[in-house]
Amino acid sequence: MSDAPSPFSVVHRRDSEITASEDYNLRHLLLSGFPYETILLTRRYIREVPAHRWLVFASSGELIAHTALHDKTISVAGCDLRIGGIAEVCVAHHFRGRGLVKNMLAEAHAWMRAEGIPFAMLFGHPRVYTSSGYKVIDNPILSESSLVQTLNPFKGKPMVLPLSGTPWPPGPVSLRGPYF
Repeated sequence: MSDAPSPFSVVHRRDSEITASEDYNLRHLLLSGFPYETILLTRRYIREVPAHRWLVFASSGELIAHTALHDKTISVAGCDLRIGGIAEVCVAHHFRGRGLVKNMLAEAHAWMRAEGIPFAMLFGHPRVYTSSGYKVIDNPILSESSLVQTLNPFKGKPMVLPLSGTPWPPGPVSLRGPYF
């Protein structure tokens, strides 16, 4: 194993601790990954403010990757369940393929375990997230929005990662608010 310093650093921030400079750079990074989400021109989140973020910086100080975490209580088959909702995962184009998503998620998963959050959940493409332990679930996803019930807004498959050894429960999932 090499003793060379890593060219990247993963930093956890509460959203309320994001600096003005990080906000500016984060919005530009997110717009590069989600160009159809023009709301990112004026704010650093798409649907609702996440409680936590993991930022990856290159040794040059450039912000090169990001993931958001929503600390949520959802309902599965009518029972409350706390989850970490992973959202807005983005890597700068010229830094893709270097394991940054896997590194960010590992940091976020360790944090969630320490906080007693039993599951991580995201909507994504299995080819990206299965290497981090996520599995596609077939639970029906319910929403209070009739538009969501008619048109599936999720760009990817619902996926979960058990963080505490408890298996994911069967039954309909109510997100209780905006999807992430």
